[in-house]
Amino acid sequence: MADRASTKKLIEQSFIELSNMKNVDKITIRDIVEHCGLTKTTFYNHFQDKYDLIVQIYAEPVKNIVNRFDANYGLREAIADVLNYSADNRRFIINALKNTSGQNSFLYHVSKIHFTLLRDFVQAKIGATRLPLRTESLLKLYAFGSVQLICEWLIKKMPVPLDEFAEHLYAGLPEELKRYFCGEKI
Repeated sequence: MADRASTKKLIEQSFIELSNMKNVDKITIRDIVEHCGLTKTTFYNHFQDKYDLIVQIYAEPVKNIVNRFDANYGLREAIADVLNYSADNRRFIINALKNTSGQNSFLYHVSKIHFTLLRDFVQAKIGATRLPLRTESLLKLYAFGSVQLICEWLIKKMPVPLDEFAEHLYAGLPEELKRYFCGEKI
């Protein structure tokens, strides 16, 4: 019997393969489980629905990137790695962007993921359970704005080279937030 993590990865890979063949809004749970040879019960043991699956496919690698922050791996490197992940998964991400909306909007969930990861990082760094409203607002502005730009960059077939675009995104970080990210100079 496969372990929980490998079963989850099998479901995720199945969905990605299916998303290369049709729009994500047309993929059913039945399609996913038949494609990977599992049951609906197994699917629901790992995900609430296909939209939860879509978000987790994106969220886990990005969380792993943010969790690497330290004195030698700062925000610049993390931005470049998120862009590399996004470029490598461009087809899936664009499919999810174009074929989800409302409460299931991939764009909204990705923006929330970026904000939550950055907020949680800053809270942990300063040992706070809540950030000042200004700091939280600046983090939200940066997260939601940078995600929107990344999506446009992907959809427009990456007209700016990745390294240059990563620098643009880094330059957009408000100066007063830079002190929170390890390895950053103010």
